[in-house]
Amino acid sequence: MQTRQWVVRSGLVLSVFGAAGLMTALPATAQTQKAPTTTEPAKPSTMAPARAGDDDAAEFAKLDKNKDGFIDKAEATMEPKLLGKWADADTNKDGKISKEEFLAFERKEQTAKK
Repeated sequence: MQTRQWVVRSGLVLSVFGAAGLMTALPATAQTQKAPTTTEPAKPSTMAPARAGDDDAAEFAKLDKNKDGFIDKAEATMEPKLLGKWADADTNKDGKISKEEFLAFERKEQTAKK
């Protein structure tokens, strides 16, 4: 009985310390970028939204697990849409999708949605 109480109390104490640690870390991480003042104009390059092409390039990099510059069918299993339309994306029919083929495929898919 005493052992159980000791374990429960230890768990509670550790939880309190963990919560206190998180609370002290939050203010430091919340201030990652200095807000512009009235005399300091905002930088448009850091405030610009991401373009779809940038997202597609990041998606290609994520899918290209072995970083050989191509997506093969094994890597494409993480993206069912791409795997289902493999023949459309692999325009030169070499069994792998280059970055250019992937970006062209994504542009075609995005225009088809509109």
